[in-house]
Amino acid sequence: MNRRAIMAPYLWLLPPVMGLCLLNGSIETLSLLLDDSHRQLIVRVISELRLPRVLVAALVGASLGMAGLLLQTLTRNPLADPGIIGVNQGAALAVVAGMLILPDLSPHWLPLFGVLGSVTSMALLWLLSRGTAAIALILMGVGLSSLLSALIGCLLILSETQRLAMVMTWLAGSFATANDTVLLTTLGWSLVLLPASWLLCQRLGPLMLDPLSSRMLGARTGTIEFLCLLMACVLGAVAVAAAGTLGFVGLLAPHIARRLHPPQPEKLGLPVLGYGALLAMLADLLGRSLLAPVQLPAGLMLAILGVPLFILLLLWQQRIRGA
Repeated sequence: MNRRAIMAPYLWLLPPVMGLCLLNGSIETLSLLLDDSHRQLIVRVISELRLPRVLVAALVGASLGMAGLLLQTLTRNPLADPGIIGVNQGAALAVVAGMLILPDLSPHWLPLFGVLGSVTSMALLWLLSRGTAAIALILMGVGLSSLLSALIGCLLILSETQRLAMVMTWLAGSFATANDTVLLTTLGWSLVLLPASWLLCQRLGPLMLDPLSSRMLGARTGTIEFLCLLMACVLGAVAVAAAGTLGFVGLLAPHIARRLHPPQPEKLGLPVLGYGALLAMLADLLGRSLLAPVQLPAGLMLAILGVPLFILLLLWQQRIRGA
């Protein structure tokens, strides 16, 4: 193994974590695989149920991690996250409306509803915060996120009872409904969006400078900012359409990458994708195995683990500003 691989923990953590997620869950499968009488059944469980679920979790985590990196670079604020500033909630509102109003809607169309909702909410936030400081965008995003969550609650109250439980589980951020259809839809979007977002990361250097320095270098920061915003919205929408509202992946993955890798955006693209995938897969694994056979949504596990880390990040940032 070369030095670059040793210095990139996500490269050697992804295969064993994926294997662990496939072999563990609400039922222990490793011992049953060694039993000839159950081997065929367990192989089907792994290939038909767990493999799509684990792959969807990896793609969703990678998308949210990249969306978080783009938003944090754009706003120059390490606390920016798709779930905090309303991107995920805007996508969720549109997807929930589509699921409730059109119950026979194909899963292939859900990402489009999510993109429409996230772009609309982000455009509104951008208009409200134009000319203000980056912290104002975060604060307005928190308020917009609360408003959109309230609108989602209104839709749920007005919905039919038999669909309420399904939508509530999805909103909690769950991979339980992941199947071949969801996997193919998410994979199709990811094959386009993730490479494009990685290429965009190679052009984020001017955003790390102050506006005057960027203009003196001739950088077209306006175009880059627009592409960052659009790409973050679409990545968040695809993730929400696949697994509901998962928080803190977009916040934590870039921070982990900056701690373990050079902090330049062009060098953080691949690490953020890897750590985002790891966070989502581990959250799903904990949700499936911690209180087995009861399965907890991955979004709940991320909230339990992410909220304390988010508070620590806030305190750390305040300490730096006060120093």
